[in-house]
This record gives sequence, structure tokens and C-alpha cells, in this order.
Amino acid sequence: MSVRIPLFPLPGVVLFPGTLLPLHIFEDRYRRMVAHALAGERMIGMAMLKPPVDVDTGDSPIFEIGGAGRIVESEELDDGRYNIILEGKFRYRVIAESPAGSYRTADVEPVPSLPFSSEGEGARVRDLATNLFEVIRPAIDLPPLPDEDLDAERLASEIALRLRYRPQELQAMLETNSVPARYANLIARMLEWQKRIQFLEPFRPGEMDVTRN
Repeated sequence: MSVRIPLFPLPGVVLFPGTLLPLHIFEDRYRRMVAHALAGERMIGMAMLKPPVDVDTGDSPIFEIGGAGRIVESEELDDGRYNIILEGKFRYRVIAESPAGSYRTADVEPVPSLPFSSEGEGARVRDLATNLFEVIRPAIDLPPLPDEDLDAERLASEIALRLRYRPQELQAMLETNSVPARYANLIARMLEWQKRIQFLEPFRPGEMDVTRN
């Protein structure tokens, strides 16, 4: 079943389900978008602009898959700008765009994620990913994970946002329907970084950046 939501096209920004995205809204068209969203369902669809485009002209190409979020916090400033926080709710696929005045809107369909085959398998992989992250985090100075119990999809998203993926890599992960496949990507990267940390540690203590080739 499709729903109509406003689109906020930006370069290099990906919104995963369950994650939080702070935004500063200053353009007139997006001020109107936020005002309308706050008066309604509070939903906004984040859409990543296709490189090399970095400014939306109203019909700039975007990726078909995006992340829809609900405004959970908002602050309207004296000059009409907004500070908002979006909480990712679902992945979507654009069916058709239908402009609403100065900003873009689209009919979208939610894209469900494919879970692990069993609860036990999911718990095993989540524990492996969490433990790997905690091993490499101090050496690379990565932000900690949220201090709460996360479901499998949310945990994968939070780890991905901390592993310094390029925007197009994050977009590719957003487009990956299988949660186990996302973990396979994350674990492979963390294992590679762990190997680099172990190799470089005797030679460059305190000066490593294993995220660079």
C-alpha cells in the first residue's frame, strides 16, 4: 500500500530505520515542507541525490530507495528556520513523484527488510558484530553504540553509521533488503580493520588510521 510523503533530497545523507538524524532547515521551500509536516503526519522522506549532483533543482535525480522518518523533535527559530530531529521509521521505494508547490512529494511504498531465519541465528550474529565493534572501537576512536537493547536491524544501522562508510556505500546498504546480508558486509569490514590494527599496532602505536588504505 502506497503513502504520499514529502521528499527532502540531500547529497550524501542516508536515513536508516530506527536511527536519529538532526537537520537544520533554512531554505524557504524546506521550511514550508517542515511546517506542513508538523501540521500533519510529521513524516519526511530523506532521498539521496545521485552524484555528482549536490543541489536539488526540483527534478534532480535521486535514488529510488530512501528512508522515511518522523519528526520527533522540532524547534522553530525567530527567523523561520527550523532545527528538527527525524527518527527513521521505514525504508521506501518511490513509485511516482507529485510536486506540491515548491517542494517535492512522492507516492512511495514501504520496503520491508528480510530478517534472520531464526531468533537464535540473529542473536549469534548480533553478538559477534557487537563484540567486534567493541574490539576495534578504541583503536579507531569510533563513537559508542547507544546504551540500550537494539533489535537486529537497528543495531546494523547504528554500526554502519559509525564505520566511516562513504555515502554511496551507506545507500547500497539501505538498498540491501536482507538484514543478514547487511551484517555480512559489516562483519567483513570490521574483521579487515581488526587485522590492520593487529598488524600496525607494534609499529605505530597511537597513530593508526586503519580506515585508510
